[in-house]
Amino acid sequence: MKQKKNDYKKVNKVYKLSQSGKLLIDRIRKTRLRVTILAVIVFFIALIGVFQLMFSENWTLKNSNKLNSGMTSVVDESTETVSSTVHDTENLESEETIESSPTSNSALEIGTKGGQLTNEESTILIPPSNNSEKTERRDEVTVGDAAKDSEEDSKNDKTKESIAESNKQETIADPELIKLEENQKSEEHSIDQQIDRLNSISNSKSSSQKYSFVVAFGVSVFDNPKSLNVIDQLRYATYVTKIDETVENSVSYSKISYKTGKGTVEGWVRSQFLSDSLKPITGEEYKELSFEPVKKISGRISNVRGIYLTRSSVSNREKIAKWVSFAKSTNLNAFVIDVKDDEGFMLFKTNAAAKFVPSANDKAYYTKDEFKAIAKELKEKGFYLIARIVCFKDPSYARAHMDRAIVYKDTGAPYMGVYKVPWASAYDRQLWEYNVEVAKEAAEVGFDEIQYDYVRFPEIRKEERNKLDLRKPGNETFAEAIQKFLIYSKKELDEYNIPLAADIFGLVSTAVDDVGIGQYWEAVTNVVDYVCPMVYPSHYANGSFGLSVPDAYPYETIYRALSDGIRRNNHIPTPARIRPWLQSFTATWVRGHIVYDENAIRKQIKAAKDLGINEYMLWNASNNYKNMWYE
Repeated sequence: MKQKKNDYKKVNKVYKLSQSGKLLIDRIRKTRLRVTILAVIVFFIALIGVFQLMFSENWTLKNSNKLNSGMTSVVDESTETVSSTVHDTENLESEETIESSPTSNSALEIGTKGGQLTNEESTILIPPSNNSEKTERRDEVTVGDAAKDSEEDSKNDKTKESIAESNKQETIADPELIKLEENQKSEEHSIDQQIDRLNSISNSKSSSQKYSFVVAFGVSVFDNPKSLNVIDQLRYATYVTKIDETVENSVSYSKISYKTGKGTVEGWVRSQFLSDSLKPITGEEYKELSFEPVKKISGRISNVRGIYLTRSSVSNREKIAKWVSFAKSTNLNAFVIDVKDDEGFMLFKTNAAAKFVPSANDKAYYTKDEFKAIAKELKEKGFYLIARIVCFKDPSYARAHMDRAIVYKDTGAPYMGVYKVPWASAYDRQLWEYNVEVAKEAAEVGFDEIQYDYVRFPEIRKEERNKLDLRKPGNETFAEAIQKFLIYSKKELDEYNIPLAADIFGLVSTAVDDVGIGQYWEAVTNVVDYVCPMVYPSHYANGSFGLSVPDAYPYETIYRALSDGIRRNNHIPTPARIRPWLQSFTATWVRGHIVYDENAIRKQIKAAKDLGINEYMLWNASNNYKNMWYE
């Protein structure tokens, strides 16, 4: 009995102790829970703060590049299958039915009100087919990705030379042919050396200019580094000029100035969000592009109102007199005339053609002296003369130099593309020289301005690009080749003191890459004097810019496309003036199209003028223009 009582006491004591322990454990658990909840709350508050900081200013350079490449991929996907035609001239035979491809959205911003840029989302535009009435052909065009060609890289120059030497030893070579090849190589190296020299001169001249680009999203602009009152926010890739630097509370700040729709603004930003080039923004594909300031030349006449004329439209003095009469009665003051057309044929006989492509002179209508007299008369009547020179869509040159043209690797057959003609390569330095020599002769006979068209690579599907020999030198991308050609042209034409212009796809002003043809907006507009986007409403797929049928909204389409160009021009130190090509034809192949009568043309002109662009050119491949008063 006594043993049982002692056992009971022990058990009861253990029970009481266990009860106390349980209570203590419960208290500990409750305390832990409170601490855990508090820690979680603190963690989420901190996380929210970090995300706010990341997505406002502290977006690192690495993430910026990732986002940029992501945006590029959107363009790649959306431009996989594109319908478009650009600036076809007379004698175009066939017509094809074209379906426009869908659009893809991107966080590009466009302007919509009163000439000021707003924060609306812009659409990555996919142009359907061209082009105009009766004799115009509408070809299906495919635009590839942003110069992401994966052809095998060429060996370096030293390796090439050693291979060439071994080949000479193995075969009995024609000494004259060897000499010709050596001369060609020497000339091509000379062109590249001239470009390098021009860049080095530009770099030395601009070394005192501290221009920078914003490499983060929503970068705050402060009134001063001490008060840190936010006066503005800058977009990604905005071009600014650095004025001063200081350090406040261990943070480096830069004083900057930049352009807006309301004028120049000055303020302070954190230095970490600035870069001295666009390379961190554009990525590896465009790392060799130059954005150094370039001297600009203004046209002899401001507020150009021009129309395009084919070679055959000005083939004799009687026809020219009719165009003069038409222009005088309609308030036009400029003619864009084919000097070298889409077939590579000359308006007047040139020494350049005699040297490089003799057959290009066979259909010339004039001698140089004859057209020099005509140009003088036209200028005396008050007209501004623009020489249109088709650069790289040159079938005559390609046929004469098939060893330099774009061909299929396996068969050696020429690449014909949608135009069904052989394409020359924009990598070809000899063709660069040919085009520039033609431009010089156009300046010599009296043209006021040189305008390059088809200054691009052909539209090649990604899957087809690997099959082609593009005559690619080393690792040079499409965009680099086009910009280098323009830099070379600018230097060579400098002695003539006339503007250089470039026609580009309207899509280029909105796309984040070179749309697979080498036309990267900033790279082109920073070099030339006039950039001429072909913003024909019929070229934009239904749904672009949020418009059901862009062709049916001439004012809205032109306004939004040019707004993107204006915004992009603010990204670079020396942007070209924008002089757009406007639509003067009815795109009957577009579902939901409208007739481009006087009213539709006036709406396009008004859209440009509302943005401060007071000059334009009208395109109609058959040269059938409306008899109206152009303002």
